[in-house]
Amino acid sequence: MSSPSEVPVKVSFSFYPQDMAVLTKQTVELRKLGAMVRRGTVLRALIEITNETEMFAATVLLHRDYVAKGGARETDNVAGIPTVDLPKRLVTKLDRVVTELAGRDIMANRAYVVRAILRAAPKPAVWVGAVNKYLEDFPRRPRTVVAKPKKNHAKP
Repeated sequence: MSSPSEVPVKVSFSFYPQDMAVLTKQTVELRKLGAMVRRGTVLRALIEITNETEMFAATVLLHRDYVAKGGARETDNVAGIPTVDLPKRLVTKLDRVVTELAGRDIMANRAYVVRAILRAAPKPAVWVGAVNKYLEDFPRRPRTVVAKPKKNHAKP
């Protein structure tokens, strides 16, 4: 994340079948290339590595495709809702992109931006070096940390 003392923010993203398939493919291919990642790590790395201009551009292109398609944005139901722990600065980064998009009359939310950058992500072989650098800079933390039970010192 950022620093051990920073409390992460849990953020969930609604993903359609295409998004889940892309996320799974990215995760599997990055693992085959030696990057020890889980789906949440792939999303965090993608949000960290992608600059705001690239996020904005990917979202504008996704919006353009949706407008050209006509009708509903997606014909499938939501297929998954990945939840990731993000440092506050990355949540703020996504929010700045959403605000900039709103200024251009493109209604989007964080999930929309993340879906756009995921769909526009380079092939895993192209960005595996950046992912490995991300893993060095922001080591994975354990999925869960089990709290030790408090000792009861009261006498019966």
